Amino acid sequence: MSGYRVLGVVDRAYRGAVEVQFFDTLYGILDFQQQFPGMELALRGAAVTLAVDESDYQPVVTFGTVRLDTLPDYRNSVRQLVADGVPVMADERDLAVFGLGPDDLVPGVRCVDTNELAQRWPEFDGVWFL
Repeated sequence: MSGYRVLGVVDRAYRGAVEVQFFDTLYGILDFQQQFPGMELALRGAAVTLAVDESDYQPVVTFGTVRLDTLPDYRNSVRQLVADGVPVMADERDLAVFGLGPDDLVPGVRCVDTNELAQRWPEFDGVWFL
């Protein structure tokens, strides 16, 4: 299936920090790219915030005396995807809802129009909503 092209669509930004601390959606895409090298990622809805270039993010939660520091760092995962050559796109209209634009994104993430993204779906063998 090396020629199988997949568009992964993520539109929910938060699925529970503690619940997904060892396998979050973006980590899954990092793993999938080994099997589907033609994979691309589209971030929509609140998930566009996962690609915001924020360097001081600290994925740590404290419950009483218990400190959890194994939580997902989504921005770092987006950086890794870009570094690994996975095309990552963020929906322009959804970014605007949060007062964000292309300059706020991790370098290498493309800001795309909602309609352009939908028009590209036929290019893929599969569109997966993750």
